[in-house]
Amino acid sequence: MAQFDVIYREAFGPQFVRTFVREFRRGSALTRVNATTADVAIVFNRTTPTAELPQNSAVSKALFEAVNNSTNNFNVSINPATITVEGPLPAAITTVAPTTVAPATAKPTTAKPTTAAATTVALITRSVTFRSLQSTFTSDLLNSSSAAFRNRASMIKTQLEPVYQRAFPSSFKFLKVVSFSNGSVITTMDLSFDSTSVPNNTQIANVLISAASNVTGFDIEGSSVTVNGTTSSGVSHKISLFTASCLVLLSWLLSSQQ
Repeated sequence: MAQFDVIYREAFGPQFVRTFVREFRRGSALTRVNATTADVAIVFNRTTPTAELPQNSAVSKALFEAVNNSTNNFNVSINPATITVEGPLPAAITTVAPTTVAPATAKPTTAKPTTAAATTVALITRSVTFRSLQSTFTSDLLNSSSAAFRNRASMIKTQLEPVYQRAFPSSFKFLKVVSFSNGSVITTMDLSFDSTSVPNNTQIANVLISAASNVTGFDIEGSSVTVNGTTSSGVSHKISLFTASCLVLLSWLLSSQQ
């Protein structure tokens, strides 16, 4: 989906968030048997007023022009003749589907039509932060275009996104690393959920804290985790009670041996 991201980021700038594949299907009876239909969703920034979101025709046109641009090197063959977008345009997310593409090895002349349809899926975003004490902050992490930023963001996304997908399979959509800041390294992420089933802040924090022992390349300080600016005090309290219980047990064992 990297090529689709480039297309729509250039077309719609900060309004655009990302694209993702909802599903792949076998081509219809009107297409070749070796064609594949991809149901692709296009996510726009939820802060953009509905009236300012791109029209369905603009969404369709951006893909159509990109496919017809000979300077674009797609790794699959896409026939732009059947690109369509079905409405109405939703407030938060536009789904472009299905996109029928020929296999990567096929010649351009055998590419089959691309079609698109729009559905409405409202998204709710939660801002999550955590501190990595064992990481050293460098100034290039402030630049989202730097290699350091991209590499660290990719490392975090690759490891944490599947964790949230398993924890909230019916509601979690995607994770985006927004920024890094000093102290040692503080990560800020946006987690997007289906608006019909959003976990509460404590549930979101607990998933991240539970994942701390399994991540590599970075660490997660449990007491630093916040969701929408609220610290997960409940988890910290449980940890302190466990620690206190261990200390009491240890004291009892030592005294009993004297």
